Amino acid sequence: MGIFHWIFGKHPPKPPDPERSCEVAWLPLWQSQMVLHELLERDIPAVVSEDFSSHYRGGSIQPMARIFVMEPRRREAEEVIEEITGYPPAHQDR
Repeated sequence: MGIFHWIFGKHPPKPPDPERSCEVAWLPLWQSQMVLHELLERDIPAVVSEDFSSHYRGGSIQPMARIFVMEPRRREAEEVIEEITGYPPAHQDR
């Protein structure tokens, strides 16, 4: 194995870290409260963070919020969000 294989080769994905949280959705503020309630009802611990800077960058025209869950529950949370909203959850590109 050379240096180019080490840099550009395929790397196995990291397993979910139970100690780390991750962003699972970027939603309008009004919609995030409904999604948060449903996640908590399904025993998926989640928190909402209001995103006040999104409209300054032109990313949205309304108040937005970000939903965070622990990494092992990410896939399950994204499925619930898609079920509620009808589309896959968006993520804020940072």
